[in-house]
Amino acid sequence: MTTPSRTAAVTPGQLAAELLNSVEKLADQLVARVLDAERSYDGSQMLTHDELRDSCLDNLTSALRVLAGIAPIQLDSARAAGRLKAERGVPITAVLHAYRLCGRLMWEQLTKRSDGVADHEMLELSAQLWEIVDLYSDASADAYRETETLLTQADTESRTRLFQTLFDDHTENPARILDALRALGLPEQGSFAVLSADVGAVRPAESSNAKARLTQLGVTSIWDTQSDARVGLLCAPSATAIDHALPALGRAIGTRIGVSRTITRPDMIAAALGEARLSRICEPEGTTAVIRYDTLPLAQLLVRMPNATRSAAAQILGPLLRLPEGEQQELLTTLETWFACKGSNAAVAEQLHYHRNTILYRLHKVRDLTGRDVNDPAQAAELYIALQATRLLT
Repeated sequence: MTTPSRTAAVTPGQLAAELLNSVEKLADQLVARVLDAERSYDGSQMLTHDELRDSCLDNLTSALRVLAGIAPIQLDSARAAGRLKAERGVPITAVLHAYRLCGRLMWEQLTKRSDGVADHEMLELSAQLWEIVDLYSDASADAYRETETLLTQADTESRTRLFQTLFDDHTENPARILDALRALGLPEQGSFAVLSADVGAVRPAESSNAKARLTQLGVTSIWDTQSDARVGLLCAPSATAIDHALPALGRAIGTRIGVSRTITRPDMIAAALGEARLSRICEPEGTTAVIRYDTLPLAQLLVRMPNATRSAAAQILGPLLRLPEGEQQELLTTLETWFACKGSNAAVAEQLHYHRNTILYRLHKVRDLTGRDVNDPAQAAELYIALQATRLLT
């Protein structure tokens, strides 16, 4: 570029004004430098060439008008650039690099025109230019981060709505569930299972670890926190893959997890959520277990009718429940262990570390308090049901 000849000294402001007259060509040069330095602009979601040029032109024009003394600092163009590039997914490092390239280009062009300008004036101009570049960079970065936050919130809200769609009953319009699966990047065919974990016990890091572990086992999963539980959906090529993944899931999360039956139709997901929630409460709160819907039919029956279950337990166990806490738990533990040991008094004594006669004494005491003998099958069944009810609902 040929520097214009001058017959009189010029001020730094006049240098900027001269450069402002060729700002269109300057914008083209800046676009070329940005594209050469930042390959991230080549992505499919990035800015078009025209959008990048418009952004460069607006920022160059605004900065040069400030340097020329024509206008005060106005950061609208910088904020607009930050918002646009956040929306298009341009990395913030590329945004800030573009401003440095812009400052360098302006300074190169100003120094080419600096004949007759005192050195101290050029130093002052340099300081002013880079101060403007810093201000524009900061404004653009602030707008970028604000937009990024809004976009993240919008994405989270969108995913939440899609997740809710999966678990709503769309019997009359199953296409909505298929649309939600596609939008979430989930398969439409295969095997599915719904999970319900205690919401307060599952930390985000544990959910991430569980998701990664499931992926290694060939199972895709998505998770969402609802009011009563941390809910997940597992998708796999087969029911066997889900069966193999559940133990690893239990180890990764380490809390009470209810699991629905494995299903093959997406329109059954809403019903499966009910199964998962019911399964979860078939073990006492605080338990570390993976509870499958099809493994505890009696517990499901009891928790479905909590009021009737509590009433039956109170009627069956009677005076036993009015004993002091320590004595009550002693008898209930003995009774629970007796059922777990399939009625073997010797096995109960060995497990609880008591003499066999102590176990017999306690079982006789249960009989005396409740009027039910464990040696009578019907009465033993009543005691078992009452014991399970007490365990689940107290």
